[in-house]
Formats: sequence, structure tokens, C-alpha cells
Amino acid sequence: MIFGLYLLLLALTLAHPIEAFLPGLAPYRPVMAFSLLVLVLAIADAFRHGELAARPRHFVLLGSFMAAIALSLVVAGWAGGAVSALAEFSAPALLFATTALVVTTTQRLRTTCGVIVLCMVCLSVAAICAYHYGFMVQDLVVRESTGVEDHLAGIPDDLVPAEDTSGISLWRVHSWGFLSDPNDFSQAIVMSLPMLFGAWHRRRHLHNLVRIWLPCAVLVYAAYLTHSRGATLGLGVLVLFGMMRKVGTLKASVLVGVFAFAAVVVGFTGGRDYSSGEESAGGRIDAWSAGMEMLRSNLLSGVGYGNFTDHHYYTAHNSFVLCFAELGLFGYFIWVALLVLAFKETSLAASSTPPDSEEHRWAVLLRLSLLGFMTCALFLSRTYQPTLYILLALCYASWHCARKVAPEAAAGLLPEPRWVGATLSVMLVAFGMIYLVVRFQHAFVT
Repeated sequence: MIFGLYLLLLALTLAHPIEAFLPGLAPYRPVMAFSLLVLVLAIADAFRHGELAARPRHFVLLGSFMAAIALSLVVAGWAGGAVSALAEFSAPALLFATTALVVTTTQRLRTTCGVIVLCMVCLSVAAICAYHYGFMVQDLVVRESTGVEDHLAGIPDDLVPAEDTSGISLWRVHSWGFLSDPNDFSQAIVMSLPMLFGAWHRRRHLHNLVRIWLPCAVLVYAAYLTHSRGATLGLGVLVLFGMMRKVGTLKASVLVGVFAFAAVVVGFTGGRDYSSGEESAGGRIDAWSAGMEMLRSNLLSGVGYGNFTDHHYYTAHNSFVLCFAELGLFGYFIWVALLVLAFKETSLAASSTPPDSEEHRWAVLLRLSLLGFMTCALFLSRTYQPTLYILLALCYASWHCARKVAPEAAAGLLPEPRWVGATLSVMLVAFGMIYLVVRFQHAFVT
């Protein structure tokens, strides 16, 4: 029963039926109340069975991250904002904790990923219908200017996006709730795509067509309709690392080149380029520069959770920048540590389990989901996104499941991930890359 309630919570969180069809209930936060109930029941169930997917270090890091959020506002001079900030972050934290408490077997891991995929396919179908047929178009499609004066065409607001051939407007699909931004929606699609292949069966072509390739086509087309540049890069990363094990690095790189060419031909980004001289991209790099200045002025605690736009007119558009700018080195270390642990534990799960085992498959797929999600996060301010914390907990759960079947586990020879040094290295590399991009922008573009 507990797992069934958790799956319902997951569906309510991702699909947002209340926001879509009962918006009057949204201010009362019924999903939050339900998540608290599920968490209490999950804690009781975990005590009864003595099993949970996450280890103490994961919960300590999550608690420390919440402390960093509160501390950043206290040091910034707004102690009263710490309570509201923790309340705002409570949804991702509750989802993380509940997932870690409930998803303790490979079967539950597979079912959870299946629910995520199902939700994203349903949301993608709704968005596609909005684009082509006007279904809830006001809720699911946003119209952006392409730089041409709108009055030259006089396009009505209720026009079905697919029928607009003027080229004046860029129509981008999205969803509800925290997926109401096209970039957030596309990032969640990128995250869910590898999970589709958990249903793969060799030599069952019809099964694979129905269960994998048709839903995959729906998700990729919906990602195309978001016209997200980050999603394009995320899909490229999925192609590269997903195919590398099958065909080798060289052939996988060629496939990425083919994908990039196809993306340009079909206009995957809606005509927006990636150059630092382009207005939107240049604004992002300016925001990265501002984020480094915020860190320099508030080294340990940052400028405070949610305060980035109080110091710069443009949001960070980079999850790493947003983290160290708002939470300082303390919060930055903890957040990167959560990512590093997820990557290392899925890698250990993949290397410690038999290649033909289901535990091995899910470790590889979840690691790929994490890589795709974080590629998108390099261009989005999604440090506190709920989907990230669900994904992190699933990565930790894959390691927990792998420990049950790994041959070395019975002999006590299974290694533990070494994450502190790796975390420091990732922190430095990420900051160094951002610094070099900013310096290049200032030296050669401006």
C-alpha cells in the first residue's frame, strides 16, 4: 500500500492534474499535505522492515543543504526568510526522502521509472495536441517574438500554433506546475528518455516498438516543440554516451555529428543559435560573470537563497552558478557532493553487477539520465528542481539494489564511493570552465 501511495504522489507531482483541471485547489497545496502523509507512512514502514535505499550520508547531505539554504538568508540579513525558503524547498526534500525510503527493490525501481515515463508521455501528448489542435493552448504553449515587429502580421492570440506560417512568432510547448517553462519541460523529457529502455527485450520487435520506440518518438517530438537549446545538447549527450558502449567512441561520435546536423536542418532550437554574441546567450554569460562576483563578495554563504535576481537583472541560467552565487562555497560543496555521489554510486552499481542483470541495466540507464539532466542544467537555473531530487534518490536506490546481488557484497569486498576529493575536483572544474567562458566573452566579444 505504501508503494502505491508513493506512485500516486509521484504522478500528482509530475502530471499536475490539480493545476491543470482544479486550479482553485492549488493554493491549498493538497499535494504537499498528501506528500507529508506518505512520508510519515514511509518512515513507519522503513522502521518496520529495517530497509531504506539511501545511506546516512545522503540524508546528512540533504539536511546540510537545507541548512545552507537557511544560513544563506540569515547571513544575508533576512533571518525571517529562512523559514519560507525551507518551506519552498520542502517539496523536493520530501520527494527525495520518500523515494529513498520506499524504492528499495529492483522491481520498485523499475515501476517508479515506468510511472515517470508514463507521466512525461502523457504530458507530451497534451503539449503536442495543444500545438497542433489548440487543446488548452493558453496553458501549454507560449508565444515568443523572433525579433520581427508583431504588428506587421496581426496574428490573433487564439491562433493554433501549427497554423502560424508567418515566421514572426516562436511557439514553444510546456506543461503545468514546475514544468511550466519550456526548458524545464524539455529537461524532464531528456531525463525520462533513458528510462524508456528499461523495458527493452531482445528479439521482441513489436514489444520494443510499442513500449519504447513510439513513446520515444513522442518525447523527442515534444522536446523539439520546446525549441530548447539545452535539451538539444542533452539529447546529444544521451546519443553519445548511450551508444558509446554499443558501437564504440568513434561511431558514437559520428552519430552525434549526424544528430547535430539533423537538429540544425529541422530547426530544433527554433532558429536560436548558441554563440556568445547572440543576445540570449550573451545575457547568460553576463549572468555567470555576475554570479562569480556574488560569490567573491559572499564567499561562504552567498547572497542568499532566491536572491540572485536581486543582484542581477537576469537569472543565472546555470545551476552551478546559481548554487555558488546564492549559497556560497558551503552550499556549493554539498550540492555537488549529492551529484557526485549519484554518479559514483550508479557507476559502482554498473561495475559490480553482472552485465546481463536488471540491476546493471538500471544503473547504466539512471547514470545516463543524470548526465542528460545535468547537461541541460548547465544552461538552466535548476539547482532546486524537484525532478533532480527524485532522480538523485533513484540513483542511490540503484546502488542499494545492486548491493543485494553483487558477488562481492556477500564477502564484504564491495567498495564504498570516494566522493570528497571527487566533489572538490568537480567544483573546481565547473568553476574553472565558467570562468574561462566569461573571460573569453569579455576578451573577444565585447
